[in-house]
Amino acid sequence: MKKRLISVLVIFLLPLFVLAQQRVIVDTDIDSDVDDAGTLAMLYTLHKQHKINLLGTIVTSDDPFAATCVSAFNAYYGMRKLPLGFLEGQSMLKNHSRYTRQISEEFPHDLASWNEAETATNTYRKLLAGSPDHSVIILTIGHLSSLQKLLQSPADRYSPLNGKQLVEAKVKKWYCMGGLFPEGKEANFSRPDPASTVYCLANWTKEVVFCGWEIGQQILTGDSALRAMLTSGGPMYRAYELYNNFDGRASWDQVTAFLLTDQAAHYFDMDNAGHCQLEADGSNRWIPGKSGNQFIVKFRPGIDPRKVAALITDLMLGKDL
Repeated sequence: MKKRLISVLVIFLLPLFVLAQQRVIVDTDIDSDVDDAGTLAMLYTLHKQHKINLLGTIVTSDDPFAATCVSAFNAYYGMRKLPLGFLEGQSMLKNHSRYTRQISEEFPHDLASWNEAETATNTYRKLLAGSPDHSVIILTIGHLSSLQKLLQSPADRYSPLNGKQLVEAKVKKWYCMGGLFPEGKEANFSRPDPASTVYCLANWTKEVVFCGWEIGQQILTGDSALRAMLTSGGPMYRAYELYNNFDGRASWDQVTAFLLTDQAAHYFDMDNAGHCQLEADGSNRWIPGKSGNQFIVKFRPGIDPRKVAALITDLMLGKDL
């Protein structure tokens, strides 16, 4: 009788548990830097620990091996069924990454080539349309070309809503690695497509959290400590080895993903008393003022960035926090 009651409770509560998970779509420009690779590993960990439900990956890159590199990561970490979309409509692709081609050639992956990938827009729209209302977190760790295309997309077979309407209906929050606060010019906002940054911020009505360059710059990972604990046969090891041979790297993207964890509130505050003002070249300034839907991340007083780095490294290694 007791076992039967437990079974009934599991059947009843499991759907509620699944709905309670944070549903996440990650949009990455995995090519020029290596923090994207570490972030993917973190997200796989959080997904396997049932702390998020990772719905899919959007690859916003002009590197033709970026999509197959992500496919190799997905395969290695047991996420082969994870949907993958690639930024469409690019006039020219060029391999400029220190590691995407090598990982694509050295590790198995299901995606034969970038041109066989689903488009970023279709992937975004399909994943959003299939989600409950106000349930999806979009995590961007690159430039915003794919997000702009989503916002500009018309109704299609996935949803009768246009892009702005679909985002309004389905998205809960946007975490964005971008900007330099209180002011400056940061890469994701300013290159290669600053117009997409201007468009997205002007047309985004939901909550958005900007994790600026100045936050991740203080958190060093990917150094000899990671190398000592990381299995040498995997794509993340290879990415860091090829990028700078584990010489350490700022954790801009990883700290943005870390905001998904319960522990983040112990280390960071969110300030929404103002808004982000953008120039046409992607440079930005935080304008203090009334509270709104835009937030910037700040360290809590007295926090040692090395403690955050240790937690990020644990997630990259697949450990529980």
